[in-house]
Amino acid sequence: MKKKKLNLKRKKVLIPVSIFIIILIVSITIYSIITYNKVLKLDIRNHYNKYLITTQKTNLYDKNNKIIGSISKDFKLTMTNVNDFSNKYFKIKDTDYYIYYKDLKKIKNIDKTSKNENHLVFNKNIKTKDKIILYKDNKKVLELDQGLNLPIEFIEDDEYNVYYLNNLLQIKKNKNIKEINKDNTKEIEADYISVIHYENINETCNDYNCITTNSIKEQINKLKENGYYTITLDEYRDYLAGNIRLKEKAILLTTSNQNDYINSINTELGTHIELITNDSDLKFNSTNKKSTKESDKNQIDRYQIKSYSTIDNILKMANGEEVVEQEPVKVTTSTNTKGQGIAVLNYHFFYDPNLGESCNEGICLTVQKFREHLDYLKNNGFKTLKMEEFTKWMYGEIQLPEKSVLITIDDGAMGTGKHNGNKLIPLLEEYKMNATLFLIAGWWDLGNYISPYLDVQSHTYDMHQYGTCGRGQLNCQPYEEVKADLEKSVEIIGNKNSFCFPFYYSSERSIQAVKDVGFRIAFVGGNRKATQSNNKYLIPRYPIHSNITLERFIDIVN
Repeated sequence: MKKKKLNLKRKKVLIPVSIFIIILIVSITIYSIITYNKVLKLDIRNHYNKYLITTQKTNLYDKNNKIIGSISKDFKLTMTNVNDFSNKYFKIKDTDYYIYYKDLKKIKNIDKTSKNENHLVFNKNIKTKDKIILYKDNKKVLELDQGLNLPIEFIEDDEYNVYYLNNLLQIKKNKNIKEINKDNTKEIEADYISVIHYENINETCNDYNCITTNSIKEQINKLKENGYYTITLDEYRDYLAGNIRLKEKAILLTTSNQNDYINSINTELGTHIELITNDSDLKFNSTNKKSTKESDKNQIDRYQIKSYSTIDNILKMANGEEVVEQEPVKVTTSTNTKGQGIAVLNYHFFYDPNLGESCNEGICLTVQKFREHLDYLKNNGFKTLKMEEFTKWMYGEIQLPEKSVLITIDDGAMGTGKHNGNKLIPLLEEYKMNATLFLIAGWWDLGNYISPYLDVQSHTYDMHQYGTCGRGQLNCQPYEEVKADLEKSVEIIGNKNSFCFPFYYSSERSIQAVKDVGFRIAFVGGNRKATQSNNKYLIPRYPIHSNITLERFIDIVN
């Protein structure tokens, strides 16, 4: 009886103890699980970042944790945002791929492989079957047990290049890969390439096949202003082979003689002037025509730049137009001046009395009298020069016909623009003759003077007043103010080839400012012909007044 009571007493003691032990074990287990999960979540959180890199070759998983491929070590990835850090697998952005978190470590950012902004993606995709391998720099970086459907960036002999996971990757061509049509881009593709050739580029030149560094910089800058961009010789080969698509306005610049001047130009302007030798796999003919994908590699059409090629013609070449250029006629020596002399004519305002218009200033000219001048020039075989041609002649870079004349107009006032009478441009276009307008850039809008026959150059921004010194504000104001005004005029006009001093007045200070801004030549008055021996910043002109006779005009230009 005592034994039974003792056992009963023990049971009463053991049951609470057992319950306590069970509760303790359960509590410890729950605590351990909670602690483990907290530690795990913290560990996962500590591994996560927007940008990660693989620490070893690791598996790729689908959402059900099934292995679907692998990715190489040191592959940089962008991840999808994570809110719940209980999942041990991070999802790669814009994919259905997951990676185990411990196979990754944080990095600050990713240097994405930049696409060439001048290359167009193909309007074709590659579609692969179940298994595919992608390469980077000839190394396997990605293996997948499922297919891909990606746009083609460009093609090489035995592989496709695709942009995937922020990298340009390669896929080897094989029978399991198909090209399918896809509307990837609406941008316009280049259907021709203008190959523009410079036989020789140097600091100074003595023949028509040599182009000075200053001239080529001016030409390239003008091409860039008009939206053209240069490509490499390798890009041109790929274009001919159909391996890349280029945006329109692509040009290839070539030379036969590489030197430090060319290297300097390429570096300064960020362009490509490529060396073509007799051993090149591509053979060119200087036909002054554009090339196309159908061009025979043994006789590719190209344009050849000469020292007398004008900017207008070079723009036509870049535009794929057929250009015919004639070598300048050799000049004869004038008996009145040392070397050739060219009359630079200086007009100001135009009006038409037949329309009831009038002008009381001595520098006004009637439309009828201006037409007489143009008739004489046309009927007697005169070449009306563009400012670029005149500038090159002044520097001895080209020769010009003996019967050459430069027509200039100052200011931009009455009758010179489409907003204030519009007398000048219609006559130039009717006669197909060239002239240069020196525009006061701050007074009238440049858009009023647009014509292929009218060059617009600088006549200051807002310094066409007499000023306190009586010799023009340009000569009265401090150097820095003068220079700032000139720079503002250049910014508007977009050209600093030539300048014209207001009222024909200049000073050492104003001339220095004109030089420092970068103008190559500048004009004054003088009533005599310009010669190559003139000071390049004091080139004389003939002011044309209202009382000029045709006989006097004939005497001036001859």
